[in-house]
Amino acid sequence: MSEHLNIKPYSHSLQPKKEAWLKEAWSKVNVERLSELLTGLVDIPSPTGQEGAVAKMAVGAMREAGLIAQYEEITPNRGNAIGRLNGITEGPHLLFYGHFDNYISGSSDDPLVVGAMDHPSFHPNAIREQQKIFGAGASNPKAGCAMAMHALEIISSSKIPLAGKVTIALASGGIHKVELLGAGRPYLGASFEGMGAGCEHMLHNGLTADYCIITKPGYQVLWEEPGILWIKLSLRGVVGYVATKGKYKRPIDEIPVVIEELNQWFEAYEESHSNGQVLTPAHIGAIEGGWPYKPDFSPSVCNLYIDIRVHPDSSNESILREFEGFIENLKSKNPSLDLTWEPYASIPGTKTNPESAIVNSLVRAWERIEQSPHGWSPAAGMTDAAILRSWGIPTARLGTQSLDTGDPSLGFLSGETADLENMAQVVKAYIYAIIDTCT
Repeated sequence: MSEHLNIKPYSHSLQPKKEAWLKEAWSKVNVERLSELLTGLVDIPSPTGQEGAVAKMAVGAMREAGLIAQYEEITPNRGNAIGRLNGITEGPHLLFYGHFDNYISGSSDDPLVVGAMDHPSFHPNAIREQQKIFGAGASNPKAGCAMAMHALEIISSSKIPLAGKVTIALASGGIHKVELLGAGRPYLGASFEGMGAGCEHMLHNGLTADYCIITKPGYQVLWEEPGILWIKLSLRGVVGYVATKGKYKRPIDEIPVVIEELNQWFEAYEESHSNGQVLTPAHIGAIEGGWPYKPDFSPSVCNLYIDIRVHPDSSNESILREFEGFIENLKSKNPSLDLTWEPYASIPGTKTNPESAIVNSLVRAWERIEQSPHGWSPAAGMTDAAILRSWGIPTARLGTQSLDTGDPSLGFLSGETADLENMAQVVKAYIYAIIDTCT
């Protein structure tokens, strides 16, 4: 499904002076420079909790480009990179926001998801093939960081007299991760502190703005995003042993029934709640229980970990009540189930008024570059826009279009390739928004 933005007709041309600035700035957009910036970011490993080195590299690059830049330390190995261009007169404050950490980072936990697969996109080593760059985080999220950095260095070198200021904030802890106690091990420490941890740190330490552009992937302008509910569902019984099969209540035997019921509920939930720019899928993302190295014993508890996407028009509490109703119905149909559940992460869905100046500016930029009406397809991805909007900052999302590697065995990860030519188009859109908003 695709929709067109229903707003009043507008001109894509700027005032003559702004048009001259735009033409000069656009002429400086350089694929080779984008490649250099992105390669530098990818080549520095930045797993969640250890983003400090790449943040310091970004600070150095921004300072060389003439920005006022600082490294904001969170812990000895973790920090944010913030750069700013101040205007010569008062005006709006436009923020570009991205993050450094990526979900496949070379950690010992990666095989739990990717198995024995290997691909250049799993490693912090940038590889360029023509106009493509592979490497851990190349497309998501580091392409967005590189694009924002390039846009601001062009504005700086062009000596465009800004009214207001433009800030680039590149954060740690943008990946969706939380600390929790699992069935067999604790997941604690900085490597599990995501969910906008760096974004929150910036905001608590004084970061503000009138408008924000999120640089996460997706070559369309989005002003709505889902929230999330993460739920831990536990099936309980007693410890079993293969020689006494059938004697004890084994929660592992009950998993198929529960999964089938959950999948039916997920399908109905998504159909009833998806609307506008937001899709609301739900799924089971992890199953936990037992000793893989000793399967003659069976566990007394099995955990299912669930992700539910929440529409901005729904409250997370209302969705929890819906899920509770599902659980009560499940128990009534299967009275032998010993089942408990609890939410362990919750972020609301958020949206920005589509008539907001930043939404309209980005749409005009996109249409001018593409010479076609802006269209969008609904999406289910969530970013730190939820946090920024909750702090009162109107936020729109525009990033690069990830390239498919053509390897279906990679599944979702097949899209983790950066397209330098498309990145250059996005940089032009960012420059347009800066000149349109802050001059």
